[in-house]
Amino acid sequence: MVAPTSKPRTKPSHKHKGIQSRLIRVFLVQATLVSLATVAGVFAAYKIVEDVLVRQALTSEAEHYYQLLEQYGEHPLPNTKNMQGFSAPLSQLDSLPPELRGIEPGFDRHPFAGKDPLILVTEKDNERLYLIFKEEQVTRLAIFFGVAPLTLVLILIYIASWFTFRQSQRVISPVVQLAKAVENLEVADFQSLTEATTPFHGVDADIDTLATAIEHFAERLQRFVQRERVFTRDASHELRTPLAVLKGSVNLLEQMEQLSDKGETVLARMHQTIIDMESLIDTLLLLAREEATSLTTEEIQLNQFLLELARRTEAAMNVPEHSITFRDFAQLNVQAPSRVLSILFGNLMKNAIIHGANAQIVITIDQASATVSDQGPGMDEKTLANVVQPFYRNSHQQQGHGLGLSIVNRLCERFNWQLKIDSKPELGTSIRVTFH
Repeated sequence: MVAPTSKPRTKPSHKHKGIQSRLIRVFLVQATLVSLATVAGVFAAYKIVEDVLVRQALTSEAEHYYQLLEQYGEHPLPNTKNMQGFSAPLSQLDSLPPELRGIEPGFDRHPFAGKDPLILVTEKDNERLYLIFKEEQVTRLAIFFGVAPLTLVLILIYIASWFTFRQSQRVISPVVQLAKAVENLEVADFQSLTEATTPFHGVDADIDTLATAIEHFAERLQRFVQRERVFTRDASHELRTPLAVLKGSVNLLEQMEQLSDKGETVLARMHQTIIDMESLIDTLLLLAREEATSLTTEEIQLNQFLLELARRTEAAMNVPEHSITFRDFAQLNVQAPSRVLSILFGNLMKNAIIHGANAQIVITIDQASATVSDQGPGMDEKTLANVVQPFYRNSHQQQGHGLGLSIVNRLCERFNWQLKIDSKPELGTSIRVTFH
């Protein structure tokens, strides 16, 4: 059994993240980029110290050593806690430690004494000078003065980012709360809306402006809904009155014995048309209102219901009996207003008769749906894209007002039924209504 439900309130798509989610992402990206930039800066500074400052310091030491050597004729090689020097004539390089013998002039890291220090090699007056920089102490100082400040900077960045994020949340939170408060209200419940938005007037100027704008819009919407209710009430009354007169007159004519068989057929068609018109009015009023109407929902055995509706439609459209045939693959029960189903499938059957080129019309029923198919001229892509629009008629359509499929579409939306239209030129049209 299939039961209709009220059309659900449209919810925001989960594919689109909310403002708070985007704020979190922005702050995470910001903190990550700043952290990477800080780490890269410290690493760059370390490389600069290594490749520029140390090189420059060792070069200056070598020049100073050569100056002292020229001034005094001899001078001890540098030998401090952070630097050690070796020197030998080019013809006596074998007197040097084995690790230094093959090193050519220049500045680079080389293995020495089990470590990998920075070594500057220079030559002057056929003598080669080796200055070995012991960077252990400098590295410790670099860690102390580099990593420690880096850690402190990162901690401050994270704290600042977290504080900014919390402040942003405080700014955005009233907007989210206001949206939730408005979402849970009925369409035209202006009093409840005013009560829901009142607490937001004292938050800040922007939220106050937003709440005021929502209230003004709701007030205009309330006036619009009120006009719609008055119109539908008056239109219903004005349409029902002449229909009641016509129905009473037809009932009187049916009681007259002198009517011919043709007259009785005409009266039966008039009577059925009046019933269909009453159903149409009820259906249009249902579509015009958000709240529930007086239409009664009942359990309907759709196979038998559509069979009886098909025979009435054939008589009303003055086509041969059994022009509409059935293929039942299952017994389908539907919980719905019978008048709504009459309007919905009555329109589909009439459209199939009008546009079916006198070909056989087939109604197929399975466990979840009913399909009305014809073998008429079909529709091209442009017509198919616009066929459910109100008052749309293609160039080949000579009958009707273009409301049938529009009503069918709106009824399916109202009761959460799925409507699918398949059509190809010269191959006919199939319209399927799926109930679950």
